Amino acid sequence: MQQKHSKDVFQVSSEDVLEQLFNELFREYEHRLYVFALKMLKSDAIAKDVIQDVFLKLWMIRYRLSEIENISSFLHKLVANRVVDYLRTAAGDQRKKAYLWQQMVKASQTATEDQLVDKEFHTIIHRAIEQLPAQRRAVYILSKAEGRRRKEVASILNISPNTVRNQLAKAIESIATYVKRNSVG
Repeated sequence: MQQKHSKDVFQVSSEDVLEQLFNELFREYEHRLYVFALKMLKSDAIAKDVIQDVFLKLWMIRYRLSEIENISSFLHKLVANRVVDYLRTAAGDQRKKAYLWQQMVKASQTATEDQLVDKEFHTIIHRAIEQLPAQRRAVYILSKAEGRRRKEVASILNISPNTVRNQLAKAIESIATYVKRNSVG
C-alpha cells in the first residue's frame, strides 16, 4: 500500500498563526494590563475600555507583531498612552464643564441681580406715583397704567384734555425727579 503525503492537510495559513499568536498574547497579558490601567484610572469600566482599545490596536497591527522586540513593554506603553489620552480628554472635559458651570452661575446671578434691580426700580416708581397729588396720580394711572386716551381720561375725571396733558407732563417730571433722588447706583 502506497502512502500519499498531502501538503494540504498540514498546511496552516499565516492568518491562522497570527490569530493564534494574538489569542495567546491576549490570554497572557489581558489581566496584567487591566490591573495596570485600573491602578491609574480607578474605574473598572474605563480600564476595561482601555484594554479593549489596546487589543483592538494590537489586532490591527498583527502583521507587524514579529517586528516588536519586547511585547510586554510595547503593550504596557500602549496602555499607558491610552490612559494618558483618556485622562487628558477627561481633564479637558472637566475644564469645559467647570467653565460652563461658572458661566451658568454668573448668568443666574446676573439675572437675579437684574430682577432685584427691576423690582427695586418698580418699587421706587410706585412710591413716586403714590406721592403725586390725587388728580395728577389719577391722570397718570389712567393714562399710563391703563393705557387710556387723553379724551377718555378727561371724560372720566371730568377735566379738559389740556389739563390731562399738563397733569401728565408734571406727573412724569415728578416721577423722574423722585427716581433720580431715590435710586441706588
